Amino acid sequence: MKMHIRKLAVLLLAIVWLLPAAAQDSQNIGTLVKITPKKGHSDELVEAITEYHEWIADKEGAMRYNWYEVLTGPDTGLYYAWSGGHDWKDFDAEYDWQSDAGEMMRDKVMPHVEDMDRMMVRTMNNWSHWPEDWAGYTHFHLTDWYVNNGQNMAFRKGLMKIVSTLKAADYSPRWGFHWMESGTRGGHVVLVSPTKGWAGMTAPDTTFYDIMSKELGGEEAFETFMADWGKTFKTGATTTVEYMPGASDYGDD
Repeated sequence: MKMHIRKLAVLLLAIVWLLPAAAQDSQNIGTLVKITPKKGHSDELVEAITEYHEWIADKEGAMRYNWYEVLTGPDTGLYYAWSGGHDWKDFDAEYDWQSDAGEMMRDKVMPHVEDMDRMMVRTMNNWSHWPEDWAGYTHFHLTDWYVNNGQNMAFRKGLMKIVSTLKAADYSPRWGFHWMESGTRGGHVVLVSPTKGWAGMTAPDTTFYDIMSKELGGEEAFETFMADWGKTFKTGATTTVEYMPGASDYGDD
């Protein structure tokens, strides 16, 4: 049981995710696209999407996507594209340039794509503690959580206790949570932890375990809390992605 508790603590210590703009914007809807390149077409895909981004950069209402290469986990070798900070109505908007954009995507980008899976995402800013300055953050560690049936309120209550405690202690690792609205199974939450390279994974001097034990009145109380809260959800895969500034370039400063 103690090992199980410590594993949960490590997951919280790893905490995080993508796109600085989403953290600063009160609009919190985003879209995440998982892209599988055709075998041997990765370089061509990145080149094509960069060209597309530069072409669409000055178009009114065009959504801007940040690209990430998957380095670990079951999707290694694939790419994630993320556009956040939207309102639901943004996805209903129509523009004159969209027909040309679709044609360019079909001709330039899709010949290098094996498969695409799109998901809609709600950024949970009240659960998150994003960096104030995103300079130097290059890697993001994503952990899938699945809230158990009937446990949503207990999960949220326990998580808010943890989040408020870590924020009050100014816990040095930063993190964010995304609630997956569609395109995946129900109750799916993604914990995003940005780091400054691999070295950013180094544990802080004051750990999650230390902070929560002090807040809850000792190690035994902390372990009881974590055991009870841990029953409200299951953990899934952990993935590491790296930001791709070139593929995310829209040709402006």
